[in-house]
Amino acid sequence: MLSHGPVQTDVDFETHGKRSGFLDLNHSDNAHAFSLIRVPVGVIQGAPGPTVLLSAGSHGDEYEGQVILHQLMQEIEPSMIKGRLIMLPALNTPAVLGRTRVSPLDGGNMNRSFPGDSDSGPTGAIAAFVNAHLIAMADVVLDFHSGGTATEYVDCGFVCAGPNPEMNAANLEIAQVFGAPYTMVCPIDGTGGDFDTSAYRQHTRFLSCELGGMGRFSPASYATGWEGVQRVFAHLGMTGHKVETADSRFIDIGAGSSFATTAQHGLAQLHVSPGQVVQKGDILATIFDVHNFGTKCAELRASQDGIVAICRRNPLVQPGDHLCQVTHELSPSELNKIMRPD
Repeated sequence: MLSHGPVQTDVDFETHGKRSGFLDLNHSDNAHAFSLIRVPVGVIQGAPGPTVLLSAGSHGDEYEGQVILHQLMQEIEPSMIKGRLIMLPALNTPAVLGRTRVSPLDGGNMNRSFPGDSDSGPTGAIAAFVNAHLIAMADVVLDFHSGGTATEYVDCGFVCAGPNPEMNAANLEIAQVFGAPYTMVCPIDGTGGDFDTSAYRQHTRFLSCELGGMGRFSPASYATGWEGVQRVFAHLGMTGHKVETADSRFIDIGAGSSFATTAQHGLAQLHVSPGQVVQKGDILATIFDVHNFGTKCAELRASQDGIVAICRRNPLVQPGDHLCQVTHELSPSELNKIMRPD
């Protein structure tokens, strides 16, 4: 039995075989006065080898990763792998069941709740269990995301750059092996509450990814994620599969990116889509006044050359809403400078 605060599980993580069960969260509210909140978990233990922790459903409205993990659980048998898979297909189960980004129980954003706090509510308690027990079991963590109902992303890996050059290099290697069409590079400073940072602090290799979005399931984005997982398994020596490699284009979503952000209420016409190349001054979006028919409020233009990485779904906007994000493609020397800080 493993426990941390109000979360416990009797799942066997150690012996050979294939099994599923739950992380059980003891939380009392009007709907759960005499209940447990059950977070599904699966374990496949084959011959001796590395451990990969895979998670999806950190945000409940992101579906490609959830399906990938269900498919892995169906298809892989212990005899097929060297090592161990630990899978959490609905990490924030209340959000998954509610089809929402954050938990309907406490408004908690799982990927802003690490390293967790057992006394902070359901979301923080689940994060605290994962941080205390499961990250430590893993050699590599793969965490699946998408744009959810709010946005659409280019299919991409997501690698964080921190102060440790060795960890950066190890994470970069996993991103290159995963081989998504793009890889976003983002600096971390330890204050974001994200899963990435918790793994980084424990010196565990970590790759997140963003696959599609728009609140739907994308077969093409699913295929990107599925193929990337197979490459990582093969690279780690867990399978004997020969998987075709794929190159990734690295894009800066930190200081080398910019947002097209509206200052008006209105109806937005977006003129670009994810993956589109734009030049400084290009019109990215037009904002129309909903009540003054025929009136154009504003045009939002690109403030830099680059690649559109993220686009907004809902065209009804208010001041402060981003319409898209334009990113800079990193040259090898620029990437090396970010990943190997002085």
